[in-house]
Amino acid sequence: MDKYDILLSCLVAMYILLCPFTKVEESFNLQATHDILEYGISLEALKKYDHFEFPGVVPRTFVGPLVLSGASLPFIKFVNFIVPNPNKFISQYVVRLILGLFNIYTLSRLRSSIEISFGRRISIAFGILSACQFHTIFWASRTLPNIDLLLPVILAFSYWISAVTSSESNKKLLSMIRCMTFTMIVFRFEVALLLVPITLLELWLGNLKLLDALKTGIFTSLFSLGLSLSVDSYFWQEERMWPEGYVFYFNIILGKSIEWGVLPFHAYFSSFLPRLLLVSLPLSIFSAFTDKRTLKFLFFMLFYVTGFSFLGHKEWRFIVYVVPVFNMCAAVGWIWVERKGLKLINWIIVFLIIISFLASISMVLVSSKNYPGGIALQRLHNIQKDYNDAKIHLDAYTAMTGASRFGQIRNDWIYSKNESHSLPSDYISYTHLLTKTPQYHETYFKVIHIVDGYERLKLKMPKELIHDWLEFLRIVFLHYDENVNLWISWLPIHIITEPKIWIMRRNSDLIES
Repeated sequence: MDKYDILLSCLVAMYILLCPFTKVEESFNLQATHDILEYGISLEALKKYDHFEFPGVVPRTFVGPLVLSGASLPFIKFVNFIVPNPNKFISQYVVRLILGLFNIYTLSRLRSSIEISFGRRISIAFGILSACQFHTIFWASRTLPNIDLLLPVILAFSYWISAVTSSESNKKLLSMIRCMTFTMIVFRFEVALLLVPITLLELWLGNLKLLDALKTGIFTSLFSLGLSLSVDSYFWQEERMWPEGYVFYFNIILGKSIEWGVLPFHAYFSSFLPRLLLVSLPLSIFSAFTDKRTLKFLFFMLFYVTGFSFLGHKEWRFIVYVVPVFNMCAAVGWIWVERKGLKLINWIIVFLIIISFLASISMVLVSSKNYPGGIALQRLHNIQKDYNDAKIHLDAYTAMTGASRFGQIRNDWIYSKNESHSLPSDYISYTHLLTKTPQYHETYFKVIHIVDGYERLKLKMPKELIHDWLEFLRIVFLHYDENVNLWISWLPIHIITEPKIWIMRRNSDLIES
């Protein structure tokens, strides 16, 4: 690990501290990791697991949560040992940090391969470009299913890139096949759009032996399928459960993914890639004209994105795996400019990279306002800390915006996400509600606190921006104020927040108290 890995690790840790909560897309892996850590993996313990009550639209694999919880457990025990009266939510910080460091490790492996094949300067440029991208760092520690498989995919890329100059290219490419095949069978079948064409090209170029590739692919497929079937059949308590097979059938064969929205064919190219890559997009395209070695890598990344463009439902996370390779090609383009002594263009690139970094920090600060459910659950514990034996109901919006099981820190409280209630009177058994619809409960409950959340952005006027910058400088140099909101005053935008979640307490409790 060198200073660039330390830089990326510090950024990941900072982003976790600024945005510790998670959203609904991350909930399965996070809740599963919590349940493994909290209850264990015995048959009796499984009855308490969140996924039986809230299974989601399609089943997901427990392989990722099982590895993540196992890696996190020693560190959680250590933190609990050194911190007096530890809060369970600390475990969520640890889990996310471990996941983030796993991703930084694989990026480090990739950077080492880039150094071997393309040189030290290009590997450094790759590290700088990665650090300046919002999605690369922000999501590195988040428990999306796609982030779980980012680890073996990046590892596969590191083997693929190092095979370019290696005398053992066949051995390197077989390792790539193992990583991608495992990922395809256990996590996301779409990785086949990367694995199959890359393998065919390397076979055609003579860098890979056909018989070795077939044996490796078949053996890894059988091993991965057996692992998923054994792990997931147990945790889902089904006779034969292969989650990724179910997901493939649901999304591809039945075409059900379009129920979550449809975007035009060009959306990945016109919207998602520019936002994911920022300055790396034009630099990577430029590299195709300056270094022919990047053509092969760019072609397969574009092939993958094009293949996914035929599906109506599109999300940035479906193509996030291509980002590191685009960054590598962008680094090649940047260093070419530097070596040619094109100082003006180089300064423009440096300026754009700085702007990208500032934009990334701005996006993190905006995102910190976008988890009202997690904040509401935290606030409830603070303002009702003397309340014993509470029974809390969290509505769907609260659960979707940050209120995870890691946030349920009181053992004497009961937390419920029951979605079957249909009448206001059905909630009388609860002492507190976290809800988006307070007017529905005002007969039996009274509001005791309101949590605001992100609504929209508004540009500042020049005069107002100058005033806020002067305030920010006073904070930095004179320690004028520790208010976190003032620390984001340098942004050229207002983060407009509005009431999102109301914390309510039962009327009878208020009368008695």
